[in-house]
Amino acid sequence: MDAAPIRAKILIVDDEAAIREYEATLLGELGHEVLAAADGAEALRLAREKQPDLVLLDIMMPELSGIEVCLQLRADPRTRDVRVIVVSAVDAKRALEESIIAGADDFLAKPINALELMVRVRSILRVRNIPDEEERLEAYVKNLQAMRRFEQTEN
Repeated sequence: MDAAPIRAKILIVDDEAAIREYEATLLGELGHEVLAAADGAEALRLAREKQPDLVLLDIMMPELSGIEVCLQLRADPRTRDVRVIVVSAVDAKRALEESIIAGADDFLAKPINALELMVRVRSILRVRNIPDEEERLEAYVKNLQAMRRFEQTEN
């Protein structure tokens, strides 16, 4: 497994300040540049201006939901290729389906497990530049499987 750290610009979108701060601390400690937005409108503005590599996107937010934000990110040529991980505490199965239909790359259920967040972020970032969606998905799954095997040998 490649031990070289992956550095990226990550936009965290959540209406709860404590969650934004928690995720920002975890990802900042890994060397990522972290941006934060408290609502969907701010998220879209920052995504267009700052061009993040990855967006961690809560579903349940006032005004614009995370699903609506994801749809708008995918519809805009400036942001359509940004990777999106939807994070939600709502009904996981329904939220997962809605997220994938909206164009999200991955889904995490709240409460967030720090290790799972770091593994998913690293996996998404490793495969973000593979242009073919099927190849990217295959590489992502292989990367997750390799990290899980590594974690099992460490425990």
